[in-house]
Amino acid sequence: MGFDADQVSTVTFDSYSTLVDVDAAEKALADRVDDPEPVSKLWRARSLEYTFVANAIDAYQPFYEMNRDALQYALDVYGADITTEERDEILAVYHELDVFDDVRDGIERFRDGGYDCYVVSNGNPEMLESMVDHADIGDILEDTISADEVQTFKPATEI
Repeated sequence: MGFDADQVSTVTFDSYSTLVDVDAAEKALADRVDDPEPVSKLWRARSLEYTFVANAIDAYQPFYEMNRDALQYALDVYGADITTEERDEILAVYHELDVFDDVRDGIERFRDGGYDCYVVSNGNPEMLESMVDHADIGDILEDTISADEVQTFKPATEI
């Protein structure tokens, strides 16, 4: 069975690790922890784990808050002694993550092919807005869809 383009009118893109590079968060850790790579990896893994648990026990909270808690967990595991202000500065990097080089061209190709393009994300609306602005793709998207709208995270069918 092949792809039937006539049956598709919409294409959705995930935001984190598809349009923007979450590994860039490691740079924000570099000045504050001795070995930023494992802290960054644990931070990301724990953040995703929190979304799965939240879905399973119906305990939604905005992704930015979960991401903050996951970062604090990773910092604690690795014994990073930083202030709450420093932690929040590290977390703020999610508003300006590095954009992958092919993002704009790729989305434009879909749009020019007649598809409506959306971003769907676990990120809350403020995170999505800043990501779209930083990536400079707002003019080629129809809209963004946040897990916050249905208060559940991917891969739940509601989103």
